[in-house]
Amino acid sequence: MRHRRTVHGALVLMFMAALVGVSPGIAAADPAPPSASDPALSPADPAAPDAGDAQARTLTLITGDRVTSFNGRITVQPREGVQFVRYGDGKHQYVIPTDAVPLLSADRLDRRLFDVAELFADDFDRMPELPLIVSDSSSTRGLTATSKLPAIDGFSAKVKTGDLAERWATLKKSLTSGKIWLDGQRDLSLDVSVPRTGAPVAWAQGLDGKGVKVAVLDSGIDDTHPDLAGKVVARKNFVQAEETPEEGDHDVIGHGTHVASTVAGTGAASGGKYKGVAPGATLLDGKVCYSYFGNGVCSDSAILAGMQWAVQSGAQVVNMSLGAKDTPGMDPLEQAVNDLSAQYGTLFVVAAGNVGAEQSVDSPASADEALAVGAVTKTGVVDSYSSRGPRLDDYGVKPEITAPGTAITAARSSFADVGNPGDLYVTFDGTSMATPHVSGAAAILTQAHPDWAAQQRKSALMGGARPNPDFGVFDQGAGELDIAQALKQPISATPSAVNVGFQKYPQSDDVLVRTVTYRNASDAPVTLKLAMDGSAPAGLFALSADSVTVPAGGSASVDLRTTLGAAGSTYGVFSGRIVATADGSKVQTPYSVFREQPSADLTVTTLDRSGAKAAQSITMVADYASYQAFYMTEPESTFRLPMGKYFVTTLIIGDDGTSTAVTDAALTVDKDENVVLDGRKARPLDITVPDESAAPVSVSVEAEQPGTFRSMLASISGAPESIYTSDQTSGPAPELSTVVSALFAKPDGKGGFTDSPYIYQAGWHLTGTATTGFTRHITKTDLAKVTTEYAANAPGAKGWRNNTPVVPGVSYPTGYDLPPVSPPTTRTEYFAGDVSWQSTFTEGFETGNPWPQTLTQVTKQATAYKPGSSTERWNGAVLSQPMTPALAPYPTVERRSDELVLRLGGYADAAGHVGSAEADYGGQHLTVHRDGKLVDERDDALVGIDVDPSPGRYRVDYTVSAPSLRLSTRRETVLEFTSEHNDSSVTPPLTGIGFAPSLDLGNTAKAHRAMQIPITFTQQGDAGPVRTVAVEVSYDDGATWREASVSQHHGAWRTKVKNPPGPGYVSLRGHAVDSSGNTVSMTVIRAYEVK
Repeated sequence: MRHRRTVHGALVLMFMAALVGVSPGIAAADPAPPSASDPALSPADPAAPDAGDAQARTLTLITGDRVTSFNGRITVQPREGVQFVRYGDGKHQYVIPTDAVPLLSADRLDRRLFDVAELFADDFDRMPELPLIVSDSSSTRGLTATSKLPAIDGFSAKVKTGDLAERWATLKKSLTSGKIWLDGQRDLSLDVSVPRTGAPVAWAQGLDGKGVKVAVLDSGIDDTHPDLAGKVVARKNFVQAEETPEEGDHDVIGHGTHVASTVAGTGAASGGKYKGVAPGATLLDGKVCYSYFGNGVCSDSAILAGMQWAVQSGAQVVNMSLGAKDTPGMDPLEQAVNDLSAQYGTLFVVAAGNVGAEQSVDSPASADEALAVGAVTKTGVVDSYSSRGPRLDDYGVKPEITAPGTAITAARSSFADVGNPGDLYVTFDGTSMATPHVSGAAAILTQAHPDWAAQQRKSALMGGARPNPDFGVFDQGAGELDIAQALKQPISATPSAVNVGFQKYPQSDDVLVRTVTYRNASDAPVTLKLAMDGSAPAGLFALSADSVTVPAGGSASVDLRTTLGAAGSTYGVFSGRIVATADGSKVQTPYSVFREQPSADLTVTTLDRSGAKAAQSITMVADYASYQAFYMTEPESTFRLPMGKYFVTTLIIGDDGTSTAVTDAALTVDKDENVVLDGRKARPLDITVPDESAAPVSVSVEAEQPGTFRSMLASISGAPESIYTSDQTSGPAPELSTVVSALFAKPDGKGGFTDSPYIYQAGWHLTGTATTGFTRHITKTDLAKVTTEYAANAPGAKGWRNNTPVVPGVSYPTGYDLPPVSPPTTRTEYFAGDVSWQSTFTEGFETGNPWPQTLTQVTKQATAYKPGSSTERWNGAVLSQPMTPALAPYPTVERRSDELVLRLGGYADAAGHVGSAEADYGGQHLTVHRDGKLVDERDDALVGIDVDPSPGRYRVDYTVSAPSLRLSTRRETVLEFTSEHNDSSVTPPLTGIGFAPSLDLGNTAKAHRAMQIPITFTQQGDAGPVRTVAVEVSYDDGATWREASVSQHHGAWRTKVKNPPGPGYVSLRGHAVDSSGNTVSMTVIRAYEVK
């Protein structure tokens, strides 16, 4: 059985407390997303579509607080008087209001409600209501039930985002029993494959699933398909009508139809070629998933309701080709699988998932009673995408069986936009495809043994599986499905897998005994020879007998004996199989144990500044060796840790609005330890600026211990006088870095800082200390004064600037959203300290929704501001197409072997600040020619194109329209270059061309005036100097063009343009040739305005 542990994998630790009136918010840089399988268009590639948000996105937490994701950073907009804690593990980012900490500690709230990374990934920010599940129907706690969920004795509910703060005020006082969960979203996870399962042998025996009901909980079933005609005997749609107003009961995704025909399709449309595993079975169609922007989405509440309906409708087998990342403890779907299996005797067959990594089996496949299915190819190789075990928490055996899941051809829904229209079949990959093979086999086994309980059928299917000797237990469980063998042998084993479980260090030489019972369904005794396979240390596992005789219709048992001390100094997870053989029978029973490495208990006690145990605190501990992290919310917390060196920090939240951080950055744990993190030793921050009208927007302190791949970070933010810190590091920590940063501005009298005429931004880098207090009184001589001009591209638009400190060795510093501005405007910005600042500016419109409409968004490289005066301009015309922006690690054009990779979605303003694509693309079009012949044509800017290996002359033509912009409404870039095959990655030498006219802050110039406009260039690869330049000008939006004069002086190029006599727009076209003979042409319609 699963048990709850306090281990939570977190490689990055972040504490954040945002104070009253901090309207601009506090932001922290997020780690880059993991690489995708396609290196050309990986999300880790900054030019790829998913690399950060092209515009700000805002979601509302259950507490009513708003969190914004903006250009890879998280900004918190709190309720009045609320502080926050923030931490993450690379894949997850948690933002937790401090008034939610007690309910999380009492296990009354689902932690996923605060995982903003997953909430954004699942588009909860675009939903007008927050969907919830309450696992206790005794009280609604102010929530209105949208549907009852008997499977968990609970109900589902939805709360409008605008009502969440008010509802939270009631919930946090009344939630004394049960638990509120996020109504999360699960993902939708035969000619050769069906014979591999042994189904034809069963058919020959007259066993095809006849009389057995199999429920398919999926995206619906298109039973107008010939293979499914008459197969569906009941159906129900559990997707709320407002979520699918157009698709209704239809399968518009195609997933459910494909799965259903693999279970029970007749193959009528293919002459039997694509017949399902159990063509005699009947189907229950439970639609629990719907299409959301082309993706299959399955809410937990719909799945729970579908499960209940399926078992009450008489389903003996339930197929669930869906799932989501498993989390520690028992979630509602896992609980429902276990409870409904026990109550109704139904076998739930569930996809293991398509992640492929260790310990990645999805929920609810992770449930004890579920039969978790992995995927193999049609030659029996476990596919790389198939999720591996062991299970979280107890290191139990999951997946438990495999089946063909790669290149599976089955029925195509006529309502789905998959495959080719008119085709009757389509081919899919995944554990979703493997699962219905097992469900069909379970239907056949149920027909053969209608009196068998769910676990007996599960055991028989696992016992008859064929293990692949090239893969371990946690890759494939018992092995690949073989229904013929499961039917043939009269012997089954209980349990179907033996979980010896988590064994705490130090382990004794005591023998742990687990019993396996064999049952004989035949009318003659069977003698089983017993053996073990696996690679465990000698003596770790043993059987109590090498054979056992099972009487006719009876049972016999054997003990699996585990002697932990026999493994010596070898620790970790060990697994294998008990193999019981007799004439015609071979029963596989996998087993596993986790032998804890040398570990100790670390008890951490947190004291507030009065010396009392802290009433509210969050303590985190991170391992130097593995960067795994642990957290607890009690004032006295015990952590079970591998012996080693740890980064330990706590955030103590005071009733007086203060936050106290106490850190031991180098604690050695080599035995059971008791450590006191004493807030009485903390000292306050004292930071001031030389302007009495300035008020602190926020001050941040973050201590980081750099690591090989990740860093351990703790940070808190608030007003200086509200933050106390104490460095209680007990060992050497020479690489420890601390960044103290601050933002001051002029209050606007409305609780914020909008249109402040100035800001003060400061940051300091400390080494070897987590700092006990911090004092800096900034003087005028310390300041760099920057007159910052914000130009306007649209009347009435707002501007948002974000500054993030950049410090060597500090991976995730806290960023700041500066007070908004109203372009065109100028603001005086002062900088102090010794850190550099990377800045991003966004121009857009407030929409009344949580997210604004973004027009442009540009970023500047990290800049170290030194005392003195300077001027910066943001958002200045003309927008151009740069080559290899300095902030991007990837070139705009790249040749990878015989693939041409293009990343043309970016732009740059006149100052060279680079940006991502505008929010409102009226359209974009790309053509690629080679030696004058069209190679590819797409409406996209981020592509990988297969090309001929021989040398050729390429012409890339990219056009983008941005009708939401007043200027640069249409841009066309044409690149011509020579390229050929290479064995690695080559960056072609290319040049980009742009213009930097002298304009006012409205991006306008005076009419009837001649202007000398500087011509700018950006280059990638080994591009040589520019040799020739030509410029044309248009006054009628590109209908006609005339040549403009061009001059060069000391390497600088200019063009002379005479503005028209009246109001209008000037369009520009530039053409340049470099010394390599490669060319660039760029056309900008409405480059700037003339008044």
